[in-house]
Formats: sequence, C-alpha cells, structure tokens
Amino acid sequence: MKKQEAIQLLTQAAAYFARQSAGYQSWGHVEVLCIAVRLEDNEILVTDKNKPLSAITPQDIVSDQSSVFHTIFSKRKKVQVILLTRQEYAAQVKAEIPPILDDQAQLLGVSVKIADNEQDLIRALNGRYGAIMKNGDSICLGNSLEDAYVAAQLLEKTSKAFVEAGYLGGAKSINRIEAWLMQQFYQFKYSKEAKKNK
Repeated sequence: MKKQEAIQLLTQAAAYFARQSAGYQSWGHVEVLCIAVRLEDNEILVTDKNKPLSAITPQDIVSDQSSVFHTIFSKRKKVQVILLTRQEYAAQVKAEIPPILDDQAQLLGVSVKIADNEQDLIRALNGRYGAIMKNGDSICLGNSLEDAYVAAQLLEKTSKAFVEAGYLGGAKSINRIEAWLMQQFYQFKYSKEAKKNK
C-alpha cells in the first residue's frame, strides 16, 4: 500500500467501522483504539491511540519503527493491518479460549491466547489472527483493514460465547487437529479466492 492511500484509509477508518458495526451488534461492542498499517516499503504508519479514530487527521498518523506493531509485522510477512481494540467480552476473558466455534478456528486460529505483556504477544499470535492482552485490550491482524476488523468482531463473538458458556458449565471444544485443519483449508481456499478476485 502506498503512503497516501494508507493515510486516506486511516482517516476514513472510523466511518467504515461505524457502517460495518451495525451487522455485528448482537456480538458485543468493539472499539478500535489504534490502527497500524504496513506500507509497500515496509514503513509502518500508526494512528494516535490517545485520540478517537473519528477525530484522526493526517497529522495524527506517524511513522513507527520501534513499537510492538513493528515486531509483529516483522514476524508476520502477510499481515498488512493491525488493530488495537477494547472489546466488551474479550476484556472479560482471563484464560485461553479453546476452539469452540468453527469460524473462530478457521479465521482466528486453533485457540485465542492471553498475552501477559507485549513480549509475550508474539508467542500468543503465533499461527493466530487475534490475541487478548492481560490489560483487557486485544490485538487483531489482517491482510486488509476489512480482514482485521472481521477478526476483531469474530474475537468478540468467540469471547461472548466463551464467557456465557462459563455460566452453564463451560464450552465444549472442537478437536484441536480438526480446528487446525479447518484453518488450513480456510486459508488455502481464501488465498486462492482473493487472487482470483484481483
């Protein structure tokens, strides 16, 4: 992605999320606190997390080469967008979520891990597209803004199912090997479809 294209994407992201969130209202509330985008020259642009996305201007978007976003991008070559979120149900999760939903296994990964700190986040995201941090924030990854936002919403749906199942004795897990196979099939099929639609 070129720099000007990324700046335009980031300044319009709040409006995009507002339009898309209507379809996810029953899953719980997802607030995007910060967005990081990888440019084609591997420069990373990040929005100011101390300012609401709806108020972001081009001056609030900075180049970043030393944060946890930089570390994640360096480990995940196909990831183009990272969202830092605060989510209603994900913030309540204090233990690793096993594979309890088909779409969770396909898109997010075999499980959703809890990261104790920023250094632990890389381990928690290994082979996964979402993780929850101990402070209640979440990190969601995607190959585009749309993919990362779907991952964030799916993390909230999964977290809600996990939290609410806890009141009934706990959620029943999908076999981990089957969950891994679901993810591999989904990623293979999705990548083929994405190339076909370009």
